[in-house]
Amino acid sequence: MSRPWTLRRRLTIVVGLIILIVSASIAVAVSLATRNVLIAEVDEALLAFSTRPPPLPNPADPPATIDEPSTEPTGDERFQPFALIRFDHNGDVAFVQPAGYADDPEPLPDVSALTPTELAGSAGTSITLGTVGDAGSLRALVREDPDGYELLAQSLDSVNSTTRQMVVTSLLVSLLAALAGIGVAWLLLRRGFRPVDDMIDTAGAIASGDLSRRTDPVESTTELGQLATALDHMLARIESADRDRLREAERLRRFVDDASHELRTPIAAITGYAELYTEGGVEPGPKLDRAMARINEASHRAGRLIEDLLALARLDREIGFGRERIDLAALVEDIAEDGRVSTGRDIRSDIAGPVIVDADPVWLRQAIENLISNAATHAPTSTSIELVVHHAGNQAEIAVIDHGPGIAETERERVFDRFARPDAGRDRTHGGAGLGLAIVREVVLSHDGGVEISETPGGGATVRVSLPLADQSAPSDAEELLR
Repeated sequence: MSRPWTLRRRLTIVVGLIILIVSASIAVAVSLATRNVLIAEVDEALLAFSTRPPPLPNPADPPATIDEPSTEPTGDERFQPFALIRFDHNGDVAFVQPAGYADDPEPLPDVSALTPTELAGSAGTSITLGTVGDAGSLRALVREDPDGYELLAQSLDSVNSTTRQMVVTSLLVSLLAALAGIGVAWLLLRRGFRPVDDMIDTAGAIASGDLSRRTDPVESTTELGQLATALDHMLARIESADRDRLREAERLRRFVDDASHELRTPIAAITGYAELYTEGGVEPGPKLDRAMARINEASHRAGRLIEDLLALARLDREIGFGRERIDLAALVEDIAEDGRVSTGRDIRSDIAGPVIVDADPVWLRQAIENLISNAATHAPTSTSIELVVHHAGNQAEIAVIDHGPGIAETERERVFDRFARPDAGRDRTHGGAGLGLAIVREVVLSHDGGVEISETPGGGATVRVSLPLADQSAPSDAEELLR
């Protein structure tokens, strides 16, 4: 099975091909430029030889009958660097002098295709000709003289050989450079793609259920480093959301279990007494009155539980929609007065002037009434309940103080959970389903506030609720309506 063409392999091959193409192009360009330079040197040598003045005649020598391109002594040892061919004005060859040694001459230029017109047009310029026998190519210089035309030629074998060697060497160097580039690119890409491999492994681990997996720390200034950092932040948010989801699912499961448990008891009591009465087990008189009283108590208890459950359900969709600017001091004073009438308890208030907050008066009233009801339930009837309202920096603070048995420090956070009671068992001596303080916490948190429980000096529990003070620079709803 062939290996997949990964992005890393593709990039490595592309880098190698680019290096190879660029190197080969440079090699070919340099080789062509070198060939042109060498040919230009040959042209200069031909021109220099053709313009050399003729040697002075020696009186002892016989008169020359043929123009020679060289004055060196004749013989087998003499080397002629250029081939010489003379033409008459009709284009016929009048004289031929091959290059090289006399006993081993070099091939002559192939001039069979040259016409007088071409000779005349090429006079003073250099041309490239083939050789007789196709042995190679020569560079020739054509000159016109009174007797016709003179052609000096030199072989390009050395030029061609040098060019071929340069091309082969350059291509070999290009290939080696491409291979080295591929190796370097592979190492760099392997190192550069390491964060990608780590992200792939991390994503696979998370897909398998390990939400705590994170990528290895990398340099955050690079694009891949920024991507890895963003991925870690996203994974942290996903893990946090998953924990919240599991926590909420557990709370919902526990809430349903507790609600079912709480409702089962009063409903079972109502059903039991009703069946007992239907079967004739309860005769008119004190027994029937007691059965009806228990049924009434159980129905009231179930009704309170259902009302609290509905209140918690409404909080999720209603809280915050009915906010208005209210005087918290006046609201608490009204609640204290109503509480004294409804409970018959000694409820005292300590309120320091107006305290303005932006809140939902209906839900805030219910939260404070729940705190008073909770204090009245657990504190002895002979003790008082105190309500204190004052400023605490930029917060408004409400304190509900009782002098009852108090709440253990280990239980002070748990009492705000739904269906929570200070004791581990479900003793219903004091009534209630454990939803009052849960409603208080939901209301306070929805108002961006906080709630905590501390011990009352001398015994008892003090519940403190803090809410943000209203922005006095912003107009109230009434002022908005008057505008």
